[in-house]
Amino acid sequence: MKYGKIMAFAASALAASVACAAEAASVTVDCAKEIGKIKPLNGVNFGPKTAIKDIKGYDERGDFYALNVHSVRLHDVSAQNAGMMIVDTNMVFPLFHADPNDPRNYLFGETDDYLKAATAKGAKIVYRLGITIDHSIAKRRTTPPPDPEKWAEICCHIIAHYNDGWANGHKMNIEYWEIWNEPELINWKGKSPMWNGTMKQFTDFYIRTAKIIKARYPHLKIGGAAFTFYNPTLRKFVEDIAAAKAPLDFISWHYYDNDITKLTRWIRENKLHMLKNGFPNAEIHINEWHCMPFTWAELRKDRTNYLKFKNLFCGVWAGAAMTAMQDTPIDVANFYTYSSGNFGMLDAITNKPAKCYYPFKAFGDLLAFPTRLAASSSADNVYSLAGKSAGGKVAALVNIPWAKRGGTLDIEFKNCKSDLSKAKVLLCDDDKNLEPADGVKIGQDKISLDIKSDSICVFVEL
Repeated sequence: MKYGKIMAFAASALAASVACAAEAASVTVDCAKEIGKIKPLNGVNFGPKTAIKDIKGYDERGDFYALNVHSVRLHDVSAQNAGMMIVDTNMVFPLFHADPNDPRNYLFGETDDYLKAATAKGAKIVYRLGITIDHSIAKRRTTPPPDPEKWAEICCHIIAHYNDGWANGHKMNIEYWEIWNEPELINWKGKSPMWNGTMKQFTDFYIRTAKIIKARYPHLKIGGAAFTFYNPTLRKFVEDIAAAKAPLDFISWHYYDNDITKLTRWIRENKLHMLKNGFPNAEIHINEWHCMPFTWAELRKDRTNYLKFKNLFCGVWAGAAMTAMQDTPIDVANFYTYSSGNFGMLDAITNKPAKCYYPFKAFGDLLAFPTRLAASSSADNVYSLAGKSAGGKVAALVNIPWAKRGGTLDIEFKNCKSDLSKAKVLLCDDDKNLEPADGVKIGQDKISLDIKSDSICVFVEL
């Protein structure tokens, strides 16, 4: 065999060897090693619509409650519930010139109904004070409020309604109150769909309103401002808020990408920036996030890309991201969104769960096993998380967003007292929607199954 052929054969053999190695994935769970608590990072934007059933008779509340979400962030809710005066400050108090002390000037009814449905099974609320994104040509809603002090007074009455019972209200104990959303967003036509003013104007607006609200409700967490991503504008905002000695109980921002490493790095960098600027106790909130395997320009050019938000890969990627974020200083995460809209996890036609719903549900199921157990993986693309229930039962969740068809997944349980032959093994792949996996092999301390899709999510309960 000539030298060139020898080298080609060696390269081919090496490539085959690497491919085989990549196709074999393994996870090890140590049932005797507890390492803290699993963070419930499965919050969402949007609860169930206020309409109980759609025209086809589907009631989305059941599928929402099955997710066991940690929290519901109230942004863009008036877009989800078209035609309703709901959630937004300008919807709840539509006539800005009216008296904010008079309960007759508030429209609470539809928001009341929405929050009751969203919290019926224990989900917390992150209440965004401000407006839904405005995609109209005129963008009238994005004009900064003319009187920040009055706007803050209106917000205080909204808080009073939901926490103190004011105006035939409720005692919901809503902890998180977020001021505005994406103030630095400028769309491609040059006019902001969120804040038609400068960042200095917004920072001044935040300082004035946050101080008023915090003075009235010092026990609540006031924060913002839901920046488009972890960017220099956010960092400058934090510095200005610190200089003004204004409250910032949590900093919030968004993430649309498919790079999990960058996500976790930005969270850590954000925490260090908060510490540097005198906010050691401020929480980190990623309160809009979604897997995005393309650019915004590509999305605008080809709107069929919206369908990819609902596919299996995006669901498995979300499960992997929630696993990776466990070891960062993040406090709250809210996926965008639970709904049948463009970014939602429900099918746009049937309103029933799309593929991306099921890996998200698997994470919610794992939260019934809140004590975190040590779990390690064989490769960077294999994300593993395990937990133990109060009764001592064990569960493991494995997400592989970039899997290799034809390979195998081995899950080893060390120091485990459970009988693996009775294990429940549920699979999300091209054919299964968190359903019992086929062809599972059970050993003395190991569970094995074949990888038949480019992305898989596996949930094991012992």
